[in-house]
Amino acid sequence: MTTLLSTSPEEFIPFFAIFFTFMVPILGMYFYYQNKNKIMDERKLMIEKGLTPPPLKEHSIGNENYQSKNAFTKGLNLIAIALGLLVGYFISHYTYIHLPFTVIGSILFFLGIANILTAIMNSNINRNNSSINDNNNEKL
Repeated sequence: MTTLLSTSPEEFIPFFAIFFTFMVPILGMYFYYQNKNKIMDERKLMIEKGLTPPPLKEHSIGNENYQSKNAFTKGLNLIAIALGLLVGYFISHYTYIHLPFTVIGSILFFLGIANILTAIMNSNINRNNSSINDNNNEKL
C-alpha cells in the first residue's frame, strides 16, 4: 500500500488536469452570475426608491457597433489561426523543425498580427467617431 507521501508528483498530473479543466469554467460561471445578481439587486433597489436605472449594457444603443467590432475581431482571429495552421504545416514539411513547434509558432505569430490589425482598426474607428462628434457639436 502506497501512502500519499511516497507517490511521485507525476501521478498527480491527471488529477490536476481534470480538476482545472472542470473547476475553472465552473468558477467563471459562478462569479459571472454572482456579479449579474449584484447588478440586478442594485437595479431593484433603484426602482424601489423611485429612481430610473440606467439601461443594461446588452440593450444600449451602441451595442450594434460593438457587435460588428466583435464579429470583425473573431473573423480576423479565425483567419489568423487558419493561416497559422497552413504556414506551420508547410514550414515543418520543408524544414527539419517538428510539426507542433511550427504550427503553434505560426498560429501565435498570425494571431499577434491579427490583434495588431484589430487595434489599429479600432483606433481609426474611434478617431473617426470623435471627429464626427466634434463636427456635430460645432454645428450646434
